Amino acid sequence: MVARAEKRLAAETAAHQEKLKKYEQRARCDREAGRRGANGRPPVPLERKTVLVRQRTRVERARAWLERARTPQPVLSPDSRACLSDPDSRLIHGKHGGYLQGYNIQIACARRQLLLAIEVHDNPSDRTALVPMVSKIQHNHRDADLSGEIQLFLADNGYASAAAFETLADLPLLVSVTSDAHQAGFPAKRQEAPAGQQAMAARLATPAGKEQYRRRSALVEPGFAQLFQRFGRYLNYRSRNAVEAEIKFLGTVHNLNKLFTHKP
Repeated sequence: MVARAEKRLAAETAAHQEKLKKYEQRARCDREAGRRGANGRPPVPLERKTVLVRQRTRVERARAWLERARTPQPVLSPDSRACLSDPDSRLIHGKHGGYLQGYNIQIACARRQLLLAIEVHDNPSDRTALVPMVSKIQHNHRDADLSGEIQLFLADNGYASAAAFETLADLPLLVSVTSDAHQAGFPAKRQEAPAGQQAMAARLATPAGKEQYRRRSALVEPGFAQLFQRFGRYLNYRSRNAVEAEIKFLGTVHNLNKLFTHKP
């Protein structure tokens, strides 16, 4: 950008200098011939030519951008926003559009929506949550001394990430890489897997993969619905540690309710 702006400035300057030079030559010839003012209005000086003033401004701006890129400094933006009562919270997409100030809550459910993990994720996107959630599930599974191994991890397309698939390559994992509608066999716009996710797409395309992935929504979506129906969508505490404690408590109450009211 700097090079282009400087090249344009040099070209515009040279062109205007040539124009000034030609005018001066014509004026000198007229004076020698005894004619005065025959050349009309003189060109604008270099320092006041509009095109050159504008181009010099572009060069200065481009150089300033380059300097900031080479030596970045934390500078407060007039457009930046912060929640003064809870700086740990983030702007999250609202369920019915718009944004809300809050937290991205992640849950992992086993059969009958029994929670294996409930965590606060510090990113509005789910994409970076897959690896830490799988690690937390395995940790809780060991700590609870549950019998048997986890047979399969299921996640929707919001968690699809080539980096996460590479990290979890040794685990039984199915994550939609197109869209849940397409994966369930319905017409959908997104039908092609992004680069680096073709292996997961091939695994999902098998009859067993399709049948297993259809179980995902029945496992986890009612878990969210039950939590929201019982406790609402609003937290009572602020700051990351307090929110972590609150959702762990809500998750514990949810699990106890499942265990106490469970019937064969």
